[in-house]
Amino acid sequence: MTAGNPMERLMIFAKAPEPGRVKTRLAPALGVEGAAHLHAALLADVVERHQRPGRRVTVWRAGDLAHPIWAELGVPLATQPDGDLGDRQRAAFAAEGGDDAAVVVLGTDSPTLPPALVDAAFAALARVPVVLGPATDGGYYLLGLRGLLPPLFAGVAWGTDAVLPHLLETLHAQQIPFELLDFWYDIDRPADLRLLRALAPTLPHPRPWRTLAALERLP
Repeated sequence: MTAGNPMERLMIFAKAPEPGRVKTRLAPALGVEGAAHLHAALLADVVERHQRPGRRVTVWRAGDLAHPIWAELGVPLATQPDGDLGDRQRAAFAAEGGDDAAVVVLGTDSPTLPPALVDAAFAALARVPVVLGPATDGGYYLLGLRGLLPPLFAGVAWGTDAVLPHLLETLHAQQIPFELLDFWYDIDRPADLRLLRALAPTLPHPRPWRTLAALERLP
């Protein structure tokens, strides 16, 4: 946390768990209802997992704004604007940032992400203006910014394994100081479910109990 801005600001980008609109790469194996149920569990676990005293958690939602899950989360809500992921994240950072604030965004695909990595991201933002949490699929599970928005979001092929290399190249080209966190994995494909099943008995606390319960009910 920066000295002039004691409140850490964590944004969680989330979609409503609407069947057929979420976890589409898992739907062939789980069915659209099963994929939506898993998505709801991931979302609730991620929101609960990373709350801390002195940290403001806001869920930036998309999809069905009247879905009952939003009221169940118990945190402030904001609505994602239109546009691709870069447009939406740029707008969210602009709304949450300013005053040299430390702002971090997460998705809902990493329910096992250690809370210590999010804590480390905020600590890094006291030293550098950008922190990235690289994902094993070539994207990122976390992005943190402090102060003005750097030119990170233009020309990115969102949803591909070129996202992380593009961002790193941009940071180097613009000579923007940054830090990288440890790699982590998302739950987005059938192979990711197999990995999570294998890791489940050894996961440390806090355990993503909703995700693990949903996993037990899935084929």
